[in-house]
Amino acid sequence: MDERLGVRVELGALLPDALGDDGRQQGSGSQGKRFEVICIRPGKANGLSFSPEVLQRSLEDGLWQGLTVFMDHAAPSENGRRVRDVAGVLEHPTWNGQAVIAQLRTCGPQAETVQRLASEVLAAVEAGQVAPNIGLSADLLLCRDSQRNVTRIVRVNSVDVVYDPAAGGAFVRALNATAQSKSGEHPRPQPNGGSDMTDQKTPLAESDQVVVAQSEPQAGEELASMRQMYQASCTYMLDMALAASDLPLPLKDEVRAQFSQRSFRPEELQRAIQAKRDTWARLVEAQVVRGAGPSGTAGAAAGREPWQLRDSLDQVRLAAYQLFGLPVPENARITRLSGVRELYHKLTGDLEFRGQFDPERVTLANADTSTMANITADVLNKVLLQAYNRRERWWEPIVANRDLNSLHDMKMIRVYGFSALSTVGEGAPYTEKTWDDLQETASVVKKGNYIGITLEMLMADDVQAVRAVPELLGSAAYNTVADAVAAVFTSNSGAGPTMADGTSLFHATRGNLGSAALASASFDAAQLAIMSQTEPGSLRKLGVPGRFLLVPVQLRSTAMVIRNSQYQPGSSNNDVNPWYQGFEVVPVPAWSDANDWAVATDPNQAEHIVLGWLQGRREPEIFAATDAQSAAMFTNDEMRLKVRFFICCGVADYRGLYKANVA
Repeated sequence: MDERLGVRVELGALLPDALGDDGRQQGSGSQGKRFEVICIRPGKANGLSFSPEVLQRSLEDGLWQGLTVFMDHAAPSENGRRVRDVAGVLEHPTWNGQAVIAQLRTCGPQAETVQRLASEVLAAVEAGQVAPNIGLSADLLLCRDSQRNVTRIVRVNSVDVVYDPAAGGAFVRALNATAQSKSGEHPRPQPNGGSDMTDQKTPLAESDQVVVAQSEPQAGEELASMRQMYQASCTYMLDMALAASDLPLPLKDEVRAQFSQRSFRPEELQRAIQAKRDTWARLVEAQVVRGAGPSGTAGAAAGREPWQLRDSLDQVRLAAYQLFGLPVPENARITRLSGVRELYHKLTGDLEFRGQFDPERVTLANADTSTMANITADVLNKVLLQAYNRRERWWEPIVANRDLNSLHDMKMIRVYGFSALSTVGEGAPYTEKTWDDLQETASVVKKGNYIGITLEMLMADDVQAVRAVPELLGSAAYNTVADAVAAVFTSNSGAGPTMADGTSLFHATRGNLGSAALASASFDAAQLAIMSQTEPGSLRKLGVPGRFLLVPVQLRSTAMVIRNSQYQPGSSNNDVNPWYQGFEVVPVPAWSDANDWAVATDPNQAEHIVLGWLQGRREPEIFAATDAQSAAMFTNDEMRLKVRFFICCGVADYRGLYKANVA
């Protein structure tokens, strides 16, 4: 299960391409200047890992097109962004094989500031001086797993120009420019900081360098400080690049020794890493055992090295992936299977379908009695997970996830009594703070079934029938989790589970139960009720508004109107909608009542629903009977596979939840 959160990921760098659409450098007119920018790169930032696949998917989802670029991030005290901070927009985002790049067209009140910073940074870099530590920072809403790997970027709020980006973003190279006179000479600095450039400007070729007039050097201490910051940026870049590379440790150490304690450009580092990759590939090539079967031609035709297989069993495994529609390396050398019948024959040698392993006839020397069951379980596991992860997990943003180490009940403990610190007078003793805790529990539930792959299915060579079984199991596992979370709101006739204090989750005495139909006024009343919830043992209000409006599919349109209307729906006075785009709508397909609805806070601010996962396993698993001559094969002529899923769903606190049971 993933966890959704908002972060600012500072991985960007500005690549200036200060040309207008006509190939000439533009002034501060309405069209602004254009820069090629790196929005985000694969690697680690702020403790999160971004893979190339996740970044490419964000492009496919259209998250980077048309973004507004601001000068600096919004301060924590600010509610929203300000027009006076607008610096430009992002256009034409694409993937260049290494990063998400786009064109930054400057516009707005801060356009000239961005243009001036770009010129100064480029000038410093081209002159071999230390450049100001300016870069890009993406403000993201994303999902991550328990290992802090980003699984999906949900929304990109903005890409901002900032000082001292955490991941060392910087101006790195100029693509082209027009700051050159007809004579082809670079402009010469003047004593007043100006230039002797004529008004007539001619475009430069991409290979030409750009030299911009410099101001006088800064004081020695300030210059030394800037050099230290630039060196720190290079050190961070080196660490991030080596961590993302697949080089063995000795080669990483060689690269680190080459680039540590000095300044360098990103492309220089990438060339060195690629050279080490090539060296490593040549060293291990002679030790690789190639897969059996004819040589592949697709990879060779495209100029790529064939995907390396450890043994012939690896090739059969990949062929089975391909047979069941699973992704395989594009340039792998694979002998295509005609069907499940051929797979069974290759791995068991059982040509007469007697249900027994025949070592004399098996075509793979390293196959044994468990090979067929293991490969089948591996393939069907991947098909099951593909089906399980195919649908959007609507419950992810509203739940907190916990990893459980045993099958004991999950304990959800909330300590309270620390709402404010006491005043201590001069010379007076400190007083002890009294505190207590609330405790809720939930049981771990084991879910599962077993399935049988019969000899008749193998003899009929019915790939679709075999594939349909794990797909249906994956969908069933998805529904199992969805139903568990949905039942928090629908069990006990809509009152929810009974809490440790003997009162149901939604109750009039808790102030979190209503009966009004969904409308702008009733939603506002629900938000007021949630924000008015008090901390345990205190009259202090939480003040945390609901972040998510949960509705059955029948109310999705009504909810979207409340969210996206700038003015209150149904009002004739043009009253402002105070909740305009201030929450997210979450349709709950499992709800059968077409009128009930609920509101939930961000669990990071006020925890309520908790999902527990045994040993951190958040997806179902398939296990196989590894002996081809097991009792099931003997008595039923079938190979049995078991699907198992441990889940635990509980409620830590009623605060942060509101339910409307509409009559």
